[in-house]
Order: sequence, then C-alpha cells, then structure tokens
Amino acid sequence: MGAYTSHALNDVSTAGLFRLAQSVGMLPDIGIDATLIKYSGTDSAAKLREYSNHLRVLSTANGYLEKLGSTLMSYSGTVNSVGLGALVISFMLELAIRSAETDSDDTLNMLRREFAEEKASDVRDSMHEYMKRLGMHLRDPVKALEDTERLEKQLSGQLTRLRNSMLHDNQMSSRSMKHWVNGAAFHSQMLVHAARLKTTSTNSDFDVYLNSVSAVVDMYRNDLRDLLNKYKDYKRSTISLDEPHLGEDSLEEKAEMKDDETKTSLNFYYFYKFSEFTPSCNDLFTEYVNYMFTNWNQIKELNDYFTNIKDNMRELITQHDTFNV
Repeated sequence: MGAYTSHALNDVSTAGLFRLAQSVGMLPDIGIDATLIKYSGTDSAAKLREYSNHLRVLSTANGYLEKLGSTLMSYSGTVNSVGLGALVISFMLELAIRSAETDSDDTLNMLRREFAEEKASDVRDSMHEYMKRLGMHLRDPVKALEDTERLEKQLSGQLTRLRNSMLHDNQMSSRSMKHWVNGAAFHSQMLVHAARLKTTSTNSDFDVYLNSVSAVVDMYRNDLRDLLNKYKDYKRSTISLDEPHLGEDSLEEKAEMKDDETKTSLNFYYFYKFSEFTPSCNDLFTEYVNYMFTNWNQIKELNDYFTNIKDNMRELITQHDTFNV
C-alpha cells in the first residue's frame, strides 16, 4: 500500500474528495496516448511539420543535423503523410537521432508507455508490426494497403477478444482498459488510412469506404460505453472508504479512502456543523464514484476521441498531404 497522506477537507462534498484523490495520484491512467492523439486529427500534417522543425533545431544545437538531414530527405515528397503516416515518419525521424537529447516521452516511447508492464501482448505486437511495415512501404501505396488490410484484421480480432475478456470473463482492469482504448484508437486510424489509400488507387465509390469505417467507429463508441459501465463496477470493487471515527476534536471526523488497484490511500478530515447533515460512509462512497465517472477528464476525452473521428471522417480520409523538407 502506498504511503498515507493526510489532508484537511473543509466539507464532505464529492467534488472536494475527487480533487483530493486526483492530487495524490489515486486515479489510474486509462487515456489514449498523447502521441497517437497528436496525429489523429485533421491537422496531423501540420503537427508533423512542427515536430520535424523541433527536431531540426534540437539536432542543430547538438550536432546531429547531418544525421537527421539524410532521414528528412529520404521521406521528403512522401504522400499520405497524415494520420498514421505522419506518426510513422515522426517515429523514423526520432529514431535517426535516438542518441540525441530528444524528448523522452514522444513517438519512440508510445508503445512502451502503453504496454510497459506486459511481457506478452498481441495488441502491442500488432501495433508495433504495423508501424514497422508502414515505415517500410510509405512510398509504395499498394504494399502499404496490403499490410494495412492484413494487420487491421489481425488487430481487430485481438481487440474483440480483449473486449470480451473484460465484459464477460471477469478480466477487467485499468491496464486492460488502457490497452483496449489505445488499440481501438489505433485500429480506427488504420481503417482511415486504408480508406485513404483506396481512394487514390481505385475508382470505387468513396462513400462505401466512408460508411464502412464509420460503422466500425460507431461500434467502438458503443463498446466503449459498455466497457465504461463495467469499469465503473470494477472501480467500485477496488475503492474503499472506511467508516469515519471521531477524532480528538468532537467536531472533526477522520476517514480513509483506499484504491487497491493503484496502491494508493489517503486520510482526510472533514468538519461538520451541528445544523448540517453529515452523509454516511456508504452515501459518500456512492456519490464519490458517480461523481468520479461524470467528471473524470480522461473519460470525456475517450468519448470525444471517437466522436471526433466520426464527425471528421470525410476530411480525414480525403487528406493526402505530402511531407516536404
């Protein structure tokens, strides 16, 4: 169990308790990786240019410009440098100057951040394999499409198994949730990229691809809703709020909240006036969990991610920006 932290809470509001839990790191990380979000929007080409300029300045200052320059030239003129294409180019640029003092929390470490504790993960392996294959075939849209369609089917099956294990096989955890949401976000981007490649290499109806990808994103939105409902039940089982006991001051009660999953705990005090009702431990616990899932920014961001993909689907598929040095 983590170190105990005592705090004075001037009221027993769930908002105050939630802010306190956030401040001591009690809430787990179930969010989509910032790097994946960075290259998921309609401005991914601009984000890549911004990042390549950042690496160029950094390389100049550290004497690695020549090392970076050859990689920049090798990818200059690459079409479809958007979405996962932009992410992979950022990966290759960073790899070229890996020994330089680049930001340690960007593209190279995305998969390590999401799957650091996993000795084996099918979802991680499929994502890593796709980034490698797309990096090899960025200039060959036919092979890039072949790899995208093959590996998206593989990842899709793995995500279905992971979803079912959480919903039906009592395998829910914050780590599993994080793996699924990142895998589903990545898979959605793979489907967008496949549709992007098809619109440049075939004469098929564009709306067929748009509707197909939109249907999968809708399924992920529904899956996310079901998984969050199950996850809420799971968090109820990992969080406990011990019955308060009277402190030395008769107007002060001390309570303890723990989260067995995150191995964190906190002691807090709340004060009450004789004219006010002090909620019971059970009431406070129920209100806290409900407030947590209504006001937790990461949950809002998860819902927004898939909604934004759906709302911007046409623009995401039709963008074919070229990366130029």
